[in-house]
Amino acid sequence: MKHLLCILGFLLFGTALHGAAIIVYARGESAMVDAIAAPDKPADPAKAAFLATFQADLMHPAAWAEPIKLTDFPVYGRDVPGAGGMIQFHESFPGGVVLKVALMGLLPGHKYILTLNGNPERAGNDRLVDPVPGNEAEKYFDFQTVTTDAMGQFMATFAIALPKGPYDVRFYVKDTDDFKIVLYHDFFRFEVE
Repeated sequence: MKHLLCILGFLLFGTALHGAAIIVYARGESAMVDAIAAPDKPADPAKAAFLATFQADLMHPAAWAEPIKLTDFPVYGRDVPGAGGMIQFHESFPGGVVLKVALMGLLPGHKYILTLNGNPERAGNDRLVDPVPGNEAEKYFDFQTVTTDAMGQFMATFAIALPKGPYDVRFYVKDTDDFKIVLYHDFFRFEVE
């Protein structure tokens, strides 16, 4: 049942912009975006161009890859009964990746960290920000901390600035209390133009 509700919510999410639209320039540097009224234009030309491209995509989105279901992470994570979610993304985008996130069944009003996690054997690992403690060859990028609503849900569209090239990464949702992974999807591929 939880996954049917999640899929229904995600299908509705896919038909129009629901939830927030957030541009992430770097860790700790993000802004809410509206398709028409932008946040203050960044002074940096690359950031300003990325913002303009994202705004244009919000008005007339490029093709989306098929939705990907998020599940619990059996080996290293923590099971949250009733939790589920989906992501959807553009397979190619200038300056970064555009990613829709829909989460359901999590703790209400609780903070979670959204992460792109690489692998030294896969594309894009070397272009992520931080080494995994104890496994420095593997890199990750905690791109945003989000807060669920009163029903334990969260929906947003993100534009995440990343260096140019191919990526094959995991998606994690980590609890801020213990940094355990509560939802994830194993590797998915996209290209940053």
